[in-house]
Amino acid sequence: MGISIWGNINLEEFQLKKFLTLNIAVLTVLTLTACGSNRNNTSNNQPSSSTITKKNMSDEQAKLEYTKSAEQLAPVFQSITDSNLKLNDNVRLTARNADKQITIYNNKLVKYKQNANYKVIKNFNDSIATYLGDIEGKTVSSSYNTDIKKVSDTNKAAYSKLGISYNKKLSEAGNAMNAKISQLPGVSGKTIRTANYTITITSTETTPHFEGGTDLIVYYTFKNTSKNKNIEPTESLIEGAHFTQESKTSINDLDLGNPSKDSDEWSSLEKAASQKVKPGAEVKCMGSYELDNNEYPVKIQATDPDNNDAKLGTITLDLPNN
Repeated sequence: MGISIWGNINLEEFQLKKFLTLNIAVLTVLTLTACGSNRNNTSNNQPSSSTITKKNMSDEQAKLEYTKSAEQLAPVFQSITDSNLKLNDNVRLTARNADKQITIYNNKLVKYKQNANYKVIKNFNDSIATYLGDIEGKTVSSSYNTDIKKVSDTNKAAYSKLGISYNKKLSEAGNAMNAKISQLPGVSGKTIRTANYTITITSTETTPHFEGGTDLIVYYTFKNTSKNKNIEPTESLIEGAHFTQESKTSINDLDLGNPSKDSDEWSSLEKAASQKVKPGAEVKCMGSYELDNNEYPVKIQATDPDNNDAKLGTITLDLPNN
């Protein structure tokens, strides 16, 4: 189980419990050793009533144990979603209650032999306990931390080993939380999410620059996710997306492009990019950048202009036909 950080613990009481637990463990080992020795020396005697006989965990019992544990984690995910990804008192209370139940479930596993079913359930429970135990000190972000990744891995290992589908309650709660996380400012794939808009690069192509060289044409969608701001896509792209390209010797900032040719489609997309977009609306746009070379990919360092230029992540654009 993970380290519990719920409330204040009386140190003397904790030390006493720890002492008793250690002695019980030692006593158990000694008892089992003595019984084993007794059976070897007096094979005709019946085992004493104090002998602990462990049994294999059946597939059906393992499925039941998995379901119980999964459905303790589901309310925690749901409470995180309901709190708008804030680890508030309600989230901590929900996690604390789940942590207690997982501890009870784990304690009851001692009656089973450590077969394959036991191991996947124990690993699943332990990963949940670790996540719940330190959840109060964690910050929810757009990328999984180590603990929640371990929960995901052990969850998959459990239902795969048992030949069952994933737990519906846990899946629904996890998907809801992931959907909420995906709305946070950040970069995923070719999408930039800021506090007020989302830019998704849909495709690129190259075309001659009017003074020689090559321009990179960037097609993208722009969605205004703000509540009450009218936002211009081109301005947002310039402010929140820094285009660079490496060469053999340096990293170069890319200037805006100026293609030697034009088309009705480009004119329409450029016009859409230069106009204010209303809240909730989404438009298709185009931008262009003058390449330094035709060998290295273009990188976009994304920031959030409405949040003190907070760094969001990097997008790499491979050049067409490279």
